[in-house]
Amino acid sequence: MKVFSLITGILLLAAGTPSPGAESLDQAWQAALSADRQLQSARSLEQAAEQNLAAARAERRPRVTLSTSATRLDSAPAFSFGDAFRSPPLFDDDLLLMGGAQLQLPLFTGGAIASAIASAQSSHAAGKAGVQSARQDLRLAVVQAYVNVLRARSAVAVADSNVASLEAQTRDAENQFEFGSVPRNDYLAAAVSLADARQRQLQAANQLELAHAAYNRQLQRDLSSPVDLAADLPDPLQGVSLDSLDSLIATALDHRSELQALSARRQALAARSRAERARLRPQVGLTGGYSRLETQVLDDDGFWMIGVGVNWSLFDGGRIRSRASALESQAAAVGHSEADLRSRIALQVRSARLNLDESSARVVVASKAVEQSEENLRVSRDRYLAGSGTSTEVLDAEALRARSMNNRDNAHFDEILARFRLARALGVL
Repeated sequence: MKVFSLITGILLLAAGTPSPGAESLDQAWQAALSADRQLQSARSLEQAAEQNLAAARAERRPRVTLSTSATRLDSAPAFSFGDAFRSPPLFDDDLLLMGGAQLQLPLFTGGAIASAIASAQSSHAAGKAGVQSARQDLRLAVVQAYVNVLRARSAVAVADSNVASLEAQTRDAENQFEFGSVPRNDYLAAAVSLADARQRQLQAANQLELAHAAYNRQLQRDLSSPVDLAADLPDPLQGVSLDSLDSLIATALDHRSELQALSARRQALAARSRAERARLRPQVGLTGGYSRLETQVLDDDGFWMIGVGVNWSLFDGGRIRSRASALESQAAAVGHSEADLRSRIALQVRSARLNLDESSARVVVASKAVEQSEENLRVSRDRYLAGSGTSTEVLDAEALRARSMNNRDNAHFDEILARFRLARALGVL
């Protein structure tokens, strides 16, 4: 952590101090989380699963329906008892009016409703895990775009430093040539190296503009929007012990939302299978209602009723059992995917940890190389100005310095990304 902070400070000085209004990573995350369409899609799916859960729970409640109808007949019907007697018309004006209300309440469903609720609960849990997974993927994508801007910005700073150094060397070589101390090719070699450095400077500036555009796209902004980012980043592994690889893998298996989503999906399919099989058991329900018929014959045209109904499917040709078995097979398939994901998560954690170790070691080596290259350049210049060294030595020393600075910066940014990728692999980002 001390090396991490030290290199961050060095890069801040190299790339320039950001303005007070520079955007932080937390601000970038908030902007992306509020605008990303993939995350909004995952949230919509979670809301749909929540509404399905509410609908499943509502199956336990009574259901009340109202009905009414008006039918015009070509002639009003009447009772006929032969030639001796014919009743008055049953309905007035050949119009049949009917209305009623009915209440239905399930009393026993063989566990169908309970299983359907359990399935909906698991689907809702899978939806929540999907949102969490999408959220962490988005945060990592923002980090990568953010760090790419910082990396490109540091590359521009190195390119500017390289150009400034070679400009000084070109002036020295020109002065030495004018005094007759060195041959003309010393000046020409320095000028060619300077021209090459200026090309790399242009390329670095172009890469920075591309990094800005990619960052803006990640945050759903106009690609040409100005970008000013703070160079200091939070440590995503704060409070995480990196001593034991086994403990890191265990943490990942406990926290990875993708694994939780698969587990919830498997449970949802198993519950749907149980709900399907419950249809083979008797279905008992309470029915009550009131009906009214406008008639001129009956002395009481309103009727109350209450009853208990039983529906039992004794034979359906195997339809229910086949559907239940299909759901069980789907649950088993998800279970196999879940086991495979556990193995892949373990590999991801191991790879991320090894990459972090490698990049951290590179930071130490590259930082030392920068110190040595700067000293080598100083000595080479002193020797050249004293007449005991060559221009080639100075140009080679400057090339080594620029390369070592790029190596140091890349190692540092690789370490930052490695820490965030490990946090993502652990499911704690």
